Amino acid sequence: MLLAIVLGCACNASRIVSPLEKDEWRIGAALGGPQVSSQRLPLMSIYTAKGITEEKSFYSGLQILNLGFQSLQLDAGLLTRLKKHEGVSPEINLKTGLNGMMSFRDAAARVYPEMGIITAWKLKKFMPYLGSDLWIDPTYGLTEFGKGSLLHPSLQTGVRYLGRYFEFGVEAKWLNPTRTFIIPQQEVPSFLGIGARGLYFTIAYRML
Repeated sequence: MLLAIVLGCACNASRIVSPLEKDEWRIGAALGGPQVSSQRLPLMSIYTAKGITEEKSFYSGLQILNLGFQSLQLDAGLLTRLKKHEGVSPEINLKTGLNGMMSFRDAAARVYPEMGIITAWKLKKFMPYLGSDLWIDPTYGLTEFGKGSLLHPSLQTGVRYLGRYFEFGVEAKWLNPTRTFIIPQQEVPSFLGIGARGLYFTIAYRML
């Protein structure tokens, strides 16, 4: 289950980085993942999002690759604007949500709360951003060999291009910078000797 959490933290680029316009729908996908040896895990997810108000948006997503390993991973959450972008001062958004995982083989299920902060700058059609996420594992004590952890943080930075009908993005992610990952017969490149690093590409269709 620890590996599932690692992949769970790794498999998703930020769904949305700023609240959508009220009543706007967005359907998107993300491709990318952490680097293992000289390759990247080909993780892919899809998501939908809706602008509830000018300050809040709901999102939900599905990790596709996990289905091939007989497991289901879903996430859902709310992005709330705490502060608007003013001059050089960035917009600040709070992300809260849940991540659920279930194995089709033995019906084992887990739910992981998640929260994060995203700071974004709106530069015409471009939106560079910095963010941090924190997964919470309430069942970390059940992990084999006592290798579990209550908290699983990650840091990310990227940029989104917002067009009339499409949004494109690229995101770099520093995964779990509190631990070292070891995969038998594989090398997991790290940043500053800890964690793992990932790269993701995103695309979304806007329905205004």
